[in-house]
Amino acid sequence: MLENEFDIKMEGDRKELLKSMCNLSQGIEQGIEQGRREERISTLVTFFKNDGTVAAAKQMLNSSDEDIKIAKERLSMIE
Repeated sequence: MLENEFDIKMEGDRKELLKSMCNLSQGIEQGIEQGRREERISTLVTFFKNDGTVAAAKQMLNSSDEDIKIAKERLSMIE
């Protein structure tokens, strides 16, 4: 893309630097998604501590079965 649009040759160090930057960007995106999932699960744990039901979690919080399962497991560890 850089070669075609901007006539920048992607060789040697430039190519490695760009590759490294792309990997960093992917890592940041994955970290953000993991953080969001952890927050959703933490919210579910609190929700269940306050007598929230699975049905309500699915409806009100739009929670996945997997997130609910993890939250229930964590809740059982702390009770």
